[in-house]
Amino acid sequence: MKNTYDKQNQIMAILNEIEDPRKKRGIRYRFADLLFICIYAVLAGCNKSSDIACYAELHKEYFMEVTEIKNVPSHDTFSRILRIVNFEKLSESLAMWLRETYPEIYIKYEDMKVLHIDGKAVRAAAEKSNGENPRYLLNAMYEGESIGLIVKEIGQKENEITKLPDYLRLFNLENTIVTIDAIGTNNTVIPDLVTGGATYVVPVKENQKNLKRCIDEKVSELKNNGVFKNLDHVSQLNKGHGRIEKVRASLIKDTSFIYENLGLSSFYGTIARIAIIEKNIVQKVNGKETETNTIQYMITNMENISIETLYKIKQSHWNIEMNHWMLDVQLKEDAMTGRKGNSMMTSAVLNRFCLLIKKHDSEYTDAPLKNFIMANMCNIQRIERLLFCSIQESDNK
Repeated sequence: MKNTYDKQNQIMAILNEIEDPRKKRGIRYRFADLLFICIYAVLAGCNKSSDIACYAELHKEYFMEVTEIKNVPSHDTFSRILRIVNFEKLSESLAMWLRETYPEIYIKYEDMKVLHIDGKAVRAAAEKSNGENPRYLLNAMYEGESIGLIVKEIGQKENEITKLPDYLRLFNLENTIVTIDAIGTNNTVIPDLVTGGATYVVPVKENQKNLKRCIDEKVSELKNNGVFKNLDHVSQLNKGHGRIEKVRASLIKDTSFIYENLGLSSFYGTIARIAIIEKNIVQKVNGKETETNTIQYMITNMENISIETLYKIKQSHWNIEMNHWMLDVQLKEDAMTGRKGNSMMTSAVLNRFCLLIKKHDSEYTDAPLKNFIMANMCNIQRIERLLFCSIQESDNK
């Protein structure tokens, strides 16, 4: 007798809403059942169609009990499902289910959410023999959460600057601080952020030569006249593995020099504060002690922000980079070779769903991802509990 668990029925209902693009003639498996098995498999570290089929075979009796399948689908079946499913609808459905199942765990600064945006390569999915460059995805992550399910690919003849505005419109930016790397520091992205009600924290690098030169000159002036040392600042000392890193982050509150030198025709008129982050690093390289000094500028349109908070927000952007590392090293996303149809994008959505579920797993929240995957791989009931935490006792209790 099939188990009739409330939350299982709920997720099945959500998956059933995803359109099945297959022709009705010859269908052997429900579309929702196949997606259901894919979700389980990815939570156990199986994200290739052959691995998903093997996982389904290993747990054949379980899936025959909780779905309507009568035998195990082949790897070709799963490969086709990954290619043809509407990954955007899958993303929306899983995101809705997550919101209804788990509470929000955002970390806020100045009572605002922080949304990190960054691009990521999937190298193996490109056909190098045909001259294709690595395929790139735009990703987003709210601070405190894991990397989100809203993913957008940057086409071979597109770039991040042109795709960022459309991607940002997928989010509610009101009362949100957005961090992006230097690619977002331009007159295409920043005005859209401000218009959307967001505040921003972005770096100034060589892609904004005039702005960087203007800030360079102001910093030199402040240092020469002795004012720089009196700016609001925060210091940090990091030691470890023969490396000593000293950081001083200072805050320029009066940004009128930018408008006076560069005018208001670009996004310059929105800049309210500038953080100057200086690093001194002493370490041994090939047995010799070396010293390096770097300086970085961060700009924001937030007027009432302390240098402590601004520096924390800047540091927090690295969390999305860490999520990218987990995707590539633990879930082997960079090595995914699925090139046809929606295969790569569907796998990307499922991989991110895996990270989000781990974030809400009280037993493995702070543990390495590989430990979470191994625990799920060894015990399918663990996955059942994660997905259907309000499971009722079985009928034969």
